[in-house]
Amino acid sequence: MTQKRRTGGIRLLGEGSNIHLDPGPGALVYSWNLGLDPRKIDGILVSHAHPDHYTDAEVLVEAMTGGTVRRRGVLAAAKSVLKGGKTAEAAISKYHQSLPRRLVEVLPQTEFGVGDVRVMGTEARHSDVDVVGFHFETNAGSVGYTSDTKLFEGIAKCYKDVRVLILCVLRPSGEPWKGHMTTDDAIDIVKTVGPRFVVLTHFGMKMIFRGPTREAKRVERETGVETVAARDGMELLLDGDIVVRGAGSGKRGQDGLDGFLRN
Repeated sequence: MTQKRRTGGIRLLGEGSNIHLDPGPGALVYSWNLGLDPRKIDGILVSHAHPDHYTDAEVLVEAMTGGTVRRRGVLAAAKSVLKGGKTAEAAISKYHQSLPRRLVEVLPQTEFGVGDVRVMGTEARHSDVDVVGFHFETNAGSVGYTSDTKLFEGIAKCYKDVRVLILCVLRPSGEPWKGHMTTDDAIDIVKTVGPRFVVLTHFGMKMIFRGPTREAKRVERETGVETVAARDGMELLLDGDIVVRGAGSGKRGQDGLDGFLRN
């Protein structure tokens, strides 16, 4: 609501793919601000039916389909987003669902492709019971994205052997909130998964006041895995050594177009 951290989602860019993940409020505007043409998107992925993850999905569908005149691209989303669920109405209209070339209802273990990237839905547990995370197989290695979820037994198996793990960590250590992760939970997952690199994102106000960078350093110190707190507009280069490049002020921690990954 305050936009102290952006809520536009994450863009994954490769030679043969252009994917927008969880396009919340501001995804369209922040895309243009970063020089990322939304008309070039090949796939739109939505993890669950909460507004910080879906609100700009319809306008990005229109951009992806050339203003609705070309039937192209992939729209892949959780069941609640497409059909509604126990706690939410459908978040994307039937009209917009009809525009892409391919529509995918994503469940845990659902597999599909977007360009040269293979994607699999992963299990998550949140107040939207249909929520999913995502596991991406790219030319530069695998990337895991938990979406909003609590810590649960077996979550680490969803991201075994990933090179980069993106964790939605709403709150800092000692400040739990139902259906979400804290820094303590992130440490548990990272220790089990053992990724090459970790990104913390999706910060609530308590995390912002505590200091996302401080919490990221704690994860790195206790796990031995390089960890960063995402910043608005942050770019992560995955081809070769992992390189982080910032955009805008380093004082802004993140939530939104948040950033993008290139492979």
